[in-house]
Amino acid sequence: MCSAKTPMELFAIWNFHNGSTRDFASKFWESQSKVLDSMQRFSAGWFDRRHVGTRAALEASLRACESKNAAEMIACYQEWAAGAASRILDDQIAYQQLVHTAVSSMASAQAGQQTNEEALPFIWPRAA
Repeated sequence: MCSAKTPMELFAIWNFHNGSTRDFASKFWESQSKVLDSMQRFSAGWFDRRHVGTRAALEASLRACESKNAAEMIACYQEWAAGAASRILDDQIAYQQLVHTAVSSMASAQAGQQTNEEALPFIWPRAA
């Protein structure tokens, strides 16, 4: 139960003059900034890859329309498909970097936070 006697005393919990609270808040918002920067890079790269893919599809379709036989048409498709697969792989790598940045930012914000809790011993369940 809360020990505050007045509503204004509730704000004492969020005392930003307290060193540990100030440090945690600072790390939290710095981490948020890093995550936002990472998300911006990810989305800009994603759109760049989509533009490249659109241009590649246009060029492949124009070359396929000008092809003289089925083998040339299939070669146009294969070239486009290889580029599409490469862009998908680049998307996956960029996403992994985004997730890594987000997780490491959260972990670094929590690493400075000290707790006074003791680890509870594990109690093995008994067989029925």
